[in-house]
Amino acid sequence: MDSLAHDLDRLADHLLEQALSAPDKRATLKLDLGQSTLRHLAMAFDTGGGLPAHGNPGEATLRVLRGRMRLSWSSETGDHEIEALPGMLVRIPDATHRVEALEPSVMLLTAVSLPGGHAH
Repeated sequence: MDSLAHDLDRLADHLLEQALSAPDKRATLKLDLGQSTLRHLAMAFDTGGGLPAHGNPGEATLRVLRGRMRLSWSSETGDHEIEALPGMLVRIPDATHRVEALEPSVMLLTAVSLPGGHAH
């Protein structure tokens, strides 16, 4: 793929096809745009697939390309969740969080690790 541009619609179709046939219900592809600190990761999940609870080592957003995803986390003010739909851009909270596909879904994670953080 070109290191300057990616067709996200074609990529979403391809990854979703892979995820639907994968034993772990997921497919992932790191997008290389030639950047040194900004990372883009496209992830597809079958219904019920997702990412288990994990921390946020920097700043990150997710954009839903297909399907419906639930982002959930806890904070001092209680439990929270966002149901993200195609076209939505969601800031990942600075807290332990998890992501779950409510139907076959594809998301684009964009992240920057802060000093002392670990890769998302």
